[in-house]
Amino acid sequence: MRAFLCLALLWSSCFSAALRAADEYSIKATFVYRFAQFTQWPPPPRTQIRICLLEHPELLAAFGQLSFELDVKAINDTRMLENCDVLMLGMSNRQALQEWRTALNGRPMLVITDNAEAYRQLGMIQLLTSPDGINFQVNLQRTKAHQLKLGSQLLKLAQQVD
Repeated sequence: MRAFLCLALLWSSCFSAALRAADEYSIKATFVYRFAQFTQWPPPPRTQIRICLLEHPELLAAFGQLSFELDVKAINDTRMLENCDVLMLGMSNRQALQEWRTALNGRPMLVITDNAEAYRQLGMIQLLTSPDGINFQVNLQRTKAHQLKLGSQLLKLAQQVD
């Protein structure tokens, strides 16, 4: 009986951890979608925002579960940036980030990450996960350098704006 109880407790803690991870990516996907809604790009106007994910398979799966009409795809090469308005980075390799930074230079594209190194090098918005939930910070100078304007409502909600 004790062994069964321990096994049930272990199973429930593993299941709840997996559920929390799934919830985390669903929340992050919703954040990315909302960030795109509160971003103003230079002309011409976008008919549909195209979201590209780099090294983020969990987030791709989470986007598939959302009920929003979205154009989301995984990319793995800088040549694929032509079809992106939003780029969500999951990588942290400094050398690879330098290559992406060069490819993104001045391009009107919203760059979001949940990685500190990627944010430091080229991110405009960083999703921050803590035990209290998910928050974000904004690099406003970098956003402006890429010809983008973030809505005031979005900026009011940021934990930090640089």
